[in-house]
Amino acid sequence: MLDIKGKIFLAPMAGFTDKVFRRLCSKFGADVTVTEMVSSKALVLGSAKTKELISFSEEEKIRGIQIFGSDPEVMAQSVKILQDEFEYDFIDINMGCPVPKLVKSGEGCALMKNPSLAAKIVEEVAKVSRKPVSVKIRKGFDEEDINAPEFAYILQESGASFVTVHGRTRAQLYSGKADWEIIRKVKEKVKIPVVANGDITDFESAKRAYEVTRADGIMIGRAALGNPWVFLQIKEGFEKGYVETKVLPHMKIRVAIEFFSQLCSEKGEKMAVLEARKHLSFFVKGIENAAKIRDKINRINNAAELLEFLEELAAIVEKKESFVDNIL
Repeated sequence: MLDIKGKIFLAPMAGFTDKVFRRLCSKFGADVTVTEMVSSKALVLGSAKTKELISFSEEEKIRGIQIFGSDPEVMAQSVKILQDEFEYDFIDINMGCPVPKLVKSGEGCALMKNPSLAAKIVEEVAKVSRKPVSVKIRKGFDEEDINAPEFAYILQESGASFVTVHGRTRAQLYSGKADWEIIRKVKEKVKIPVVANGDITDFESAKRAYEVTRADGIMIGRAALGNPWVFLQIKEGFEKGYVETKVLPHMKIRVAIEFFSQLCSEKGEKMAVLEARKHLSFFVKGIENAAKIRDKINRINNAAELLEFLEELAAIVEKKESFVDNIL
């Protein structure tokens, strides 16, 4: 049985949580990491591109693979393929993705409107899986159809080992406020562990989330983008009662350089430059002239040039911080 009590998860985020980013977050304290969502259908069809998404680093501690789909037999078949080819600790089934493309296909959060099919999927996957099976869900499909507690109970009875609940409806996407009370209601309804997700961005919000939801673990998503320190700071907060680590702008750039270098090694320089842009926009957030810096980054097409720019930026930012310290 997988012990997730008190664990901090890095949420699976399509286009962001690749091996390099998961490695970085693990280094900064993420206990559990999950791949970007992968198509069960594509796995069964033997897609090499899909399998490329499933690669882990040594730094990752507890590793999950997230799959999506709507056909119970195909989902089960994809898990058979995964457990023959990859080393991981649990399978996560996506029943929370709000993206229209998936929802229109009856996948992701659309499954919350079809509990019987969702139950069949979990049942078939759990039947063949040699590892625990978890499910990621939302508060409900919309405000008229809030069913997370009942839905989670059905998943539990179908064989789910734990469930992660994002406290927003599909209709909300990522807007508005996450409802932690609904996560508490899920926790009261089921016996399996519950992971809380949504609006957990720092130690204070993590502390409140645990108090309100009584969850077994917490999951960090967008708050980790450009800010892998969030895991370290939350752990510090719980261990010491306060957060000791302060993240200065130059530190963000230095870690961004390390991240980009690893991206080059993993994906090749051409792809790394393109992939880095979305990540670097988060790393430079809050730095003076961030918009101009982002614009400059997006116009650089050469890895060596981008690395040189980031090194210069780090030196300038660090020098400015040092100057401010000297006059205070």
